[in-house]
Amino acid sequence: MKQNFDDRKIVKQYREIARQIVKKEGLYKNMDQDELREQTNYWREKFKTKEMSERDKINIFALAREAASRIIGLDAVVVQLIGALVLGDGKVAEMKTGEGKTLMSLFVMFIEVMRGNRVHLVTANEYLARRDREEIGQVLEYLGISVALNESDLDKDQKKAIYTADVIYGTASEFGFDYLRDNMVRQKEDKVQSGLDFVLIDEADSILIDEARTPLLISDRKEEDLSLYQTANKLVKTMMKDEYEIEEHKRFVWLNDAGIEKAQKYWGVESLYSAEGQAELRITMLLMRAHFLMHKDKDYVVLDDEVLIIDPHTGRALPGRRFNDGLHQAIEAKEEVEVKEESRTLATITIQNYFRMYKKISGMTGTAKTEEEEFRQIYNMDVVVIPTNLRINREDVPDDIFYTKKEKGRAIVYEVSWRYEKGQPTLIGTSSIKSNEWISGLLDEAGIPHQVLNAKNHAQEAEIIAKAGKRGMVTLATNMAGRGTDIKLDPDVHKLGGLAVIGTERHESRRIDLQLMGRSGRRGDPGFSKFMISLEDDLLEQFESKSWEKLSVKLKRKAPRDGKPVNSSKIHAVVVNAQKRLEGANYDIRKDLLSYDEVIDLQRKMVYKERDLLLERNKLGVSSEKILREVAEYAFIHPVDIEQEKLEKYYARQKELLGGTKFPVSFDEVSLMEPAEVVEKIVTWHKKERDKFPIETITAIEKEVYLNLMDQMWVMHLDAMVQLREGIHLRAYGQQDPLVMYQKEGAQLFEKFQADYHFYFAHALLELDPDGLVQG
Repeated sequence: MKQNFDDRKIVKQYREIARQIVKKEGLYKNMDQDELREQTNYWREKFKTKEMSERDKINIFALAREAASRIIGLDAVVVQLIGALVLGDGKVAEMKTGEGKTLMSLFVMFIEVMRGNRVHLVTANEYLARRDREEIGQVLEYLGISVALNESDLDKDQKKAIYTADVIYGTASEFGFDYLRDNMVRQKEDKVQSGLDFVLIDEADSILIDEARTPLLISDRKEEDLSLYQTANKLVKTMMKDEYEIEEHKRFVWLNDAGIEKAQKYWGVESLYSAEGQAELRITMLLMRAHFLMHKDKDYVVLDDEVLIIDPHTGRALPGRRFNDGLHQAIEAKEEVEVKEESRTLATITIQNYFRMYKKISGMTGTAKTEEEEFRQIYNMDVVVIPTNLRINREDVPDDIFYTKKEKGRAIVYEVSWRYEKGQPTLIGTSSIKSNEWISGLLDEAGIPHQVLNAKNHAQEAEIIAKAGKRGMVTLATNMAGRGTDIKLDPDVHKLGGLAVIGTERHESRRIDLQLMGRSGRRGDPGFSKFMISLEDDLLEQFESKSWEKLSVKLKRKAPRDGKPVNSSKIHAVVVNAQKRLEGANYDIRKDLLSYDEVIDLQRKMVYKERDLLLERNKLGVSSEKILREVAEYAFIHPVDIEQEKLEKYYARQKELLGGTKFPVSFDEVSLMEPAEVVEKIVTWHKKERDKFPIETITAIEKEVYLNLMDQMWVMHLDAMVQLREGIHLRAYGQQDPLVMYQKEGAQLFEKFQADYHFYFAHALLELDPDGLVQG
């Protein structure tokens, strides 16, 4: 990837600083560990009151460089120091695979701790977090910095201990879940997460972009009639192609008039779009998504009668994770395995909104420049390409394009076999388990021994990838291809041309192609990469373009069927165009998710802020009397000329507020009184009753009741927002923007949520019984 002018300017500026750091290597050579730790303490104290100068920065980097040299035997080179300086600016550093991003992280973490920040280092999985914590963590500990590993399934005290460390390694989901759990606690001392100061994200494109399509959810079981899924499955299995419309690349399917008629007849409802038909409509749409948009061995696998999600960007199965809002149940019904209860969301946040809460964020990856616009727009981060330490010696040859998948398969086997014969290790990349297993079958037929890495055996990932550079080894992998794991070459493999990477199809994102190519030619090693694709590949099959359809028909008609590749520049242009179009569509999906989540994000921040104030003060932020007065005024004071129907609603609310309480005035008497007089009577009576309690007791009761109601109503509100989000596209009509409708109706739902928990809190206050403490 060529660097733009700004990159070159930044790199040039930092190259000079990096050289000065290297020149300082003699500064700390003769100091023992205690003296180095004294230096650490000196810097930490200094920056509590002073700003860090460039000279300070150079000395701090030199100190960390000396420690790394002693403990792990690695001397950071100029390009690694440039990368660390870029990270310190809150940018994304694109650094080619094998250039030592892990060592680069040491410097930025160390300097941020010197600035007084807590540092969270986020990796793609727990294995990498543990590995990096052990390697770089020992260097930090040698310098007197405390380091911890944020693992899942730890208790509150263990988590609290972890969050006292200066540097904490962990996965994005674990940090995100800790944040959500902290906002569900009942006591301030039960919170575990300390401030969100600085986060450094390894494989930043994978976490901030690829994983951004899946929100983090904490849920419990939601009771519903699960047999409806099997019933809907029978209906959808009978659907003909002329009964629904589908836009696969937008992941959208809907019923046309014929389909609506058929579904209404099947369910026995007059209209699917009426309030009575909402449950049937929802369940039918879910089963249609499961059948027509979700593909087995691509989006999910079925292992031991259980449906497991496949991460679309890594090819890994995600045990324990379920598609939300009923989609998982729909797939279970489709695959005829046990349909498990749907979960109900208790708390949720997107990856984007979680990381945007940190005061400072930076990231490192081998591939980010293609998504520069997204990094800038969503995270306000620039991408800087860091030059390689040694020249890249990998030979990247143009794609071979075949007419059919069958021809492509034969050519791949031939390509692999002659490389296998001479002993050159080969890594074959596929985009799905299906094509992974297809190629594996072809290699078996050809008698070529190989190891397979996909979602069905990802537990052995590191072990399989570690062997991929051995002489004569053939490795077949889905796109995960051991990201973050070093492929070390046998010494004699260099003479054979290094590791050969064969891509069997172009992926939806050019980034993933570049990652696959980057498995070869690390640190100046020789290497080779080539993609072998066909006109029948998924990427081109789902590419809708009239000019491509014409060209495709013409090419297939003229096809000589001799098995040779048809390498025309027109087809290469189509492939690039298809990738760009899909990247754009996926970006729109992520942007869409963020736009919708921002509505909930504002609401979530308001609710969590109110909870924090309540936990902090140990009594209600807004006095109970004020809430009671507001609720009573809303229930009793209404316009004089109100119409009868609305008046009935007022009476119903008044009865609900006073029903079952000890309020000493009967409802008949209340209805004869002036509204303002009723409000005063309610407030005065409550005040008198409240004063009968010891102050600590009444404060604890009110706080507990308020939190209980707030949390229960918040869960119901989240559920209502999910239902609104699902139906908004179906209800959008004319020129109305679904997002604007969602914002408007979401705001109304939020107002209702606030009014509801205040109303039920006021009712609970009137139920207080000083003799029996609390009724009901």
